[in-house]
Amino acid sequence: MTTHETMQTPTIAVYGANGHTGGYILSELHRRSLTPILVGRNAGRLRAAADAAGLPQAEIRIAAADDHAALVAAFTGANVVISSLPGYVDLGEPILAAAVDAGTHYIDISGEQLFLRRVLDEYGPRAERAGVTVLSSVTDSNLPADLLADLLAERLAGPVGFVISHRSRSDGDGSRGSAKTVLASLDWFRAGGWHYADGEFRTGPADPAPMLYPGDTEPIEVAKFAFPAVLTIPRHTDAASVTGAVDSAFRANITGLTAELVAGLPEKPSAASDLRYDMIVDATAVDGRTRRGAVSGVDSYRDSGLMAVEAAVRLAGGAVKPGVLAPSEAFDAAYFLDSLAPHGITWTITGA
Repeated sequence: MTTHETMQTPTIAVYGANGHTGGYILSELHRRSLTPILVGRNAGRLRAAADAAGLPQAEIRIAAADDHAALVAAFTGANVVISSLPGYVDLGEPILAAAVDAGTHYIDISGEQLFLRRVLDEYGPRAERAGVTVLSSVTDSNLPADLLADLLAERLAGPVGFVISHRSRSDGDGSRGSAKTVLASLDWFRAGGWHYADGEFRTGPADPAPMLYPGDTEPIEVAKFAFPAVLTIPRHTDAASVTGAVDSAFRANITGLTAELVAGLPEKPSAASDLRYDMIVDATAVDGRTRRGAVSGVDSYRDSGLMAVEAAVRLAGGAVKPGVLAPSEAFDAAYFLDSLAPHGITWTITGA
């Protein structure tokens, strides 16, 4: 597969660059000596974000999210658009539609099943006709979960049951943008979203058994959670079931959000917050054999930005087929995960 070392220098447009994760996206582009196009409605905020990331030469293009023609014009000439927003279920589709109509590959960092389902159901043929690749939900949880499931399925015969779980080590509040994302789909998060069983996506109770996470000495209670990777894993594996799970206390905490609480949160997590995490995929084959895949990262926001840029650079290389794809349909799973090691993001697969 083509790597970024052999590619021509890509042009990457970023929508939402002035947000918390957007800042990490810009910093990573700067580290790679890539000069992005920043797109949005407020030139002053975009210029401030570019300067903060060491990119004073970045081009600013003005386009409001509700102005399709302006967005298409702003994205034209870019190889890839990275969309970095809160609440994609409310705000994300105009950016996606404009990127596809501009003939530009597209990546977002959505964490919302409802948005990803819309992308998968409605944009595949449109992206194929445009000759572009769409990758939604490229985050610290969903991209690793999808890639790990692909690697685990290779090691286990027959239909495989997957439980995917994100364990945050955070001891502080997340960003206001993350809270806005949950608030936009609050009822869906409260209900746990979709799980996959018997060849279809289902709602309703499906809490996995208590889980023992890396570094813990006792299993903890977990609750079903609406991870977007639940929707992508059955696309490329022989999946008997796929269920998302998080610490029950964590789900109770985030699903108790209100608009008033969100308004009071800081735009960025506290500098003292520990944002390390583990993304776990437990796989069980029909013969009872099990494997566990784990990705351990440093900072959920930073790492999502790094993964989005890595994916964007690979898409810009032109080696990925057009359409709406799962991460494992676009990239070699082990190769992509290995590429994250210089950033302190590690992965393992264990089990007999």
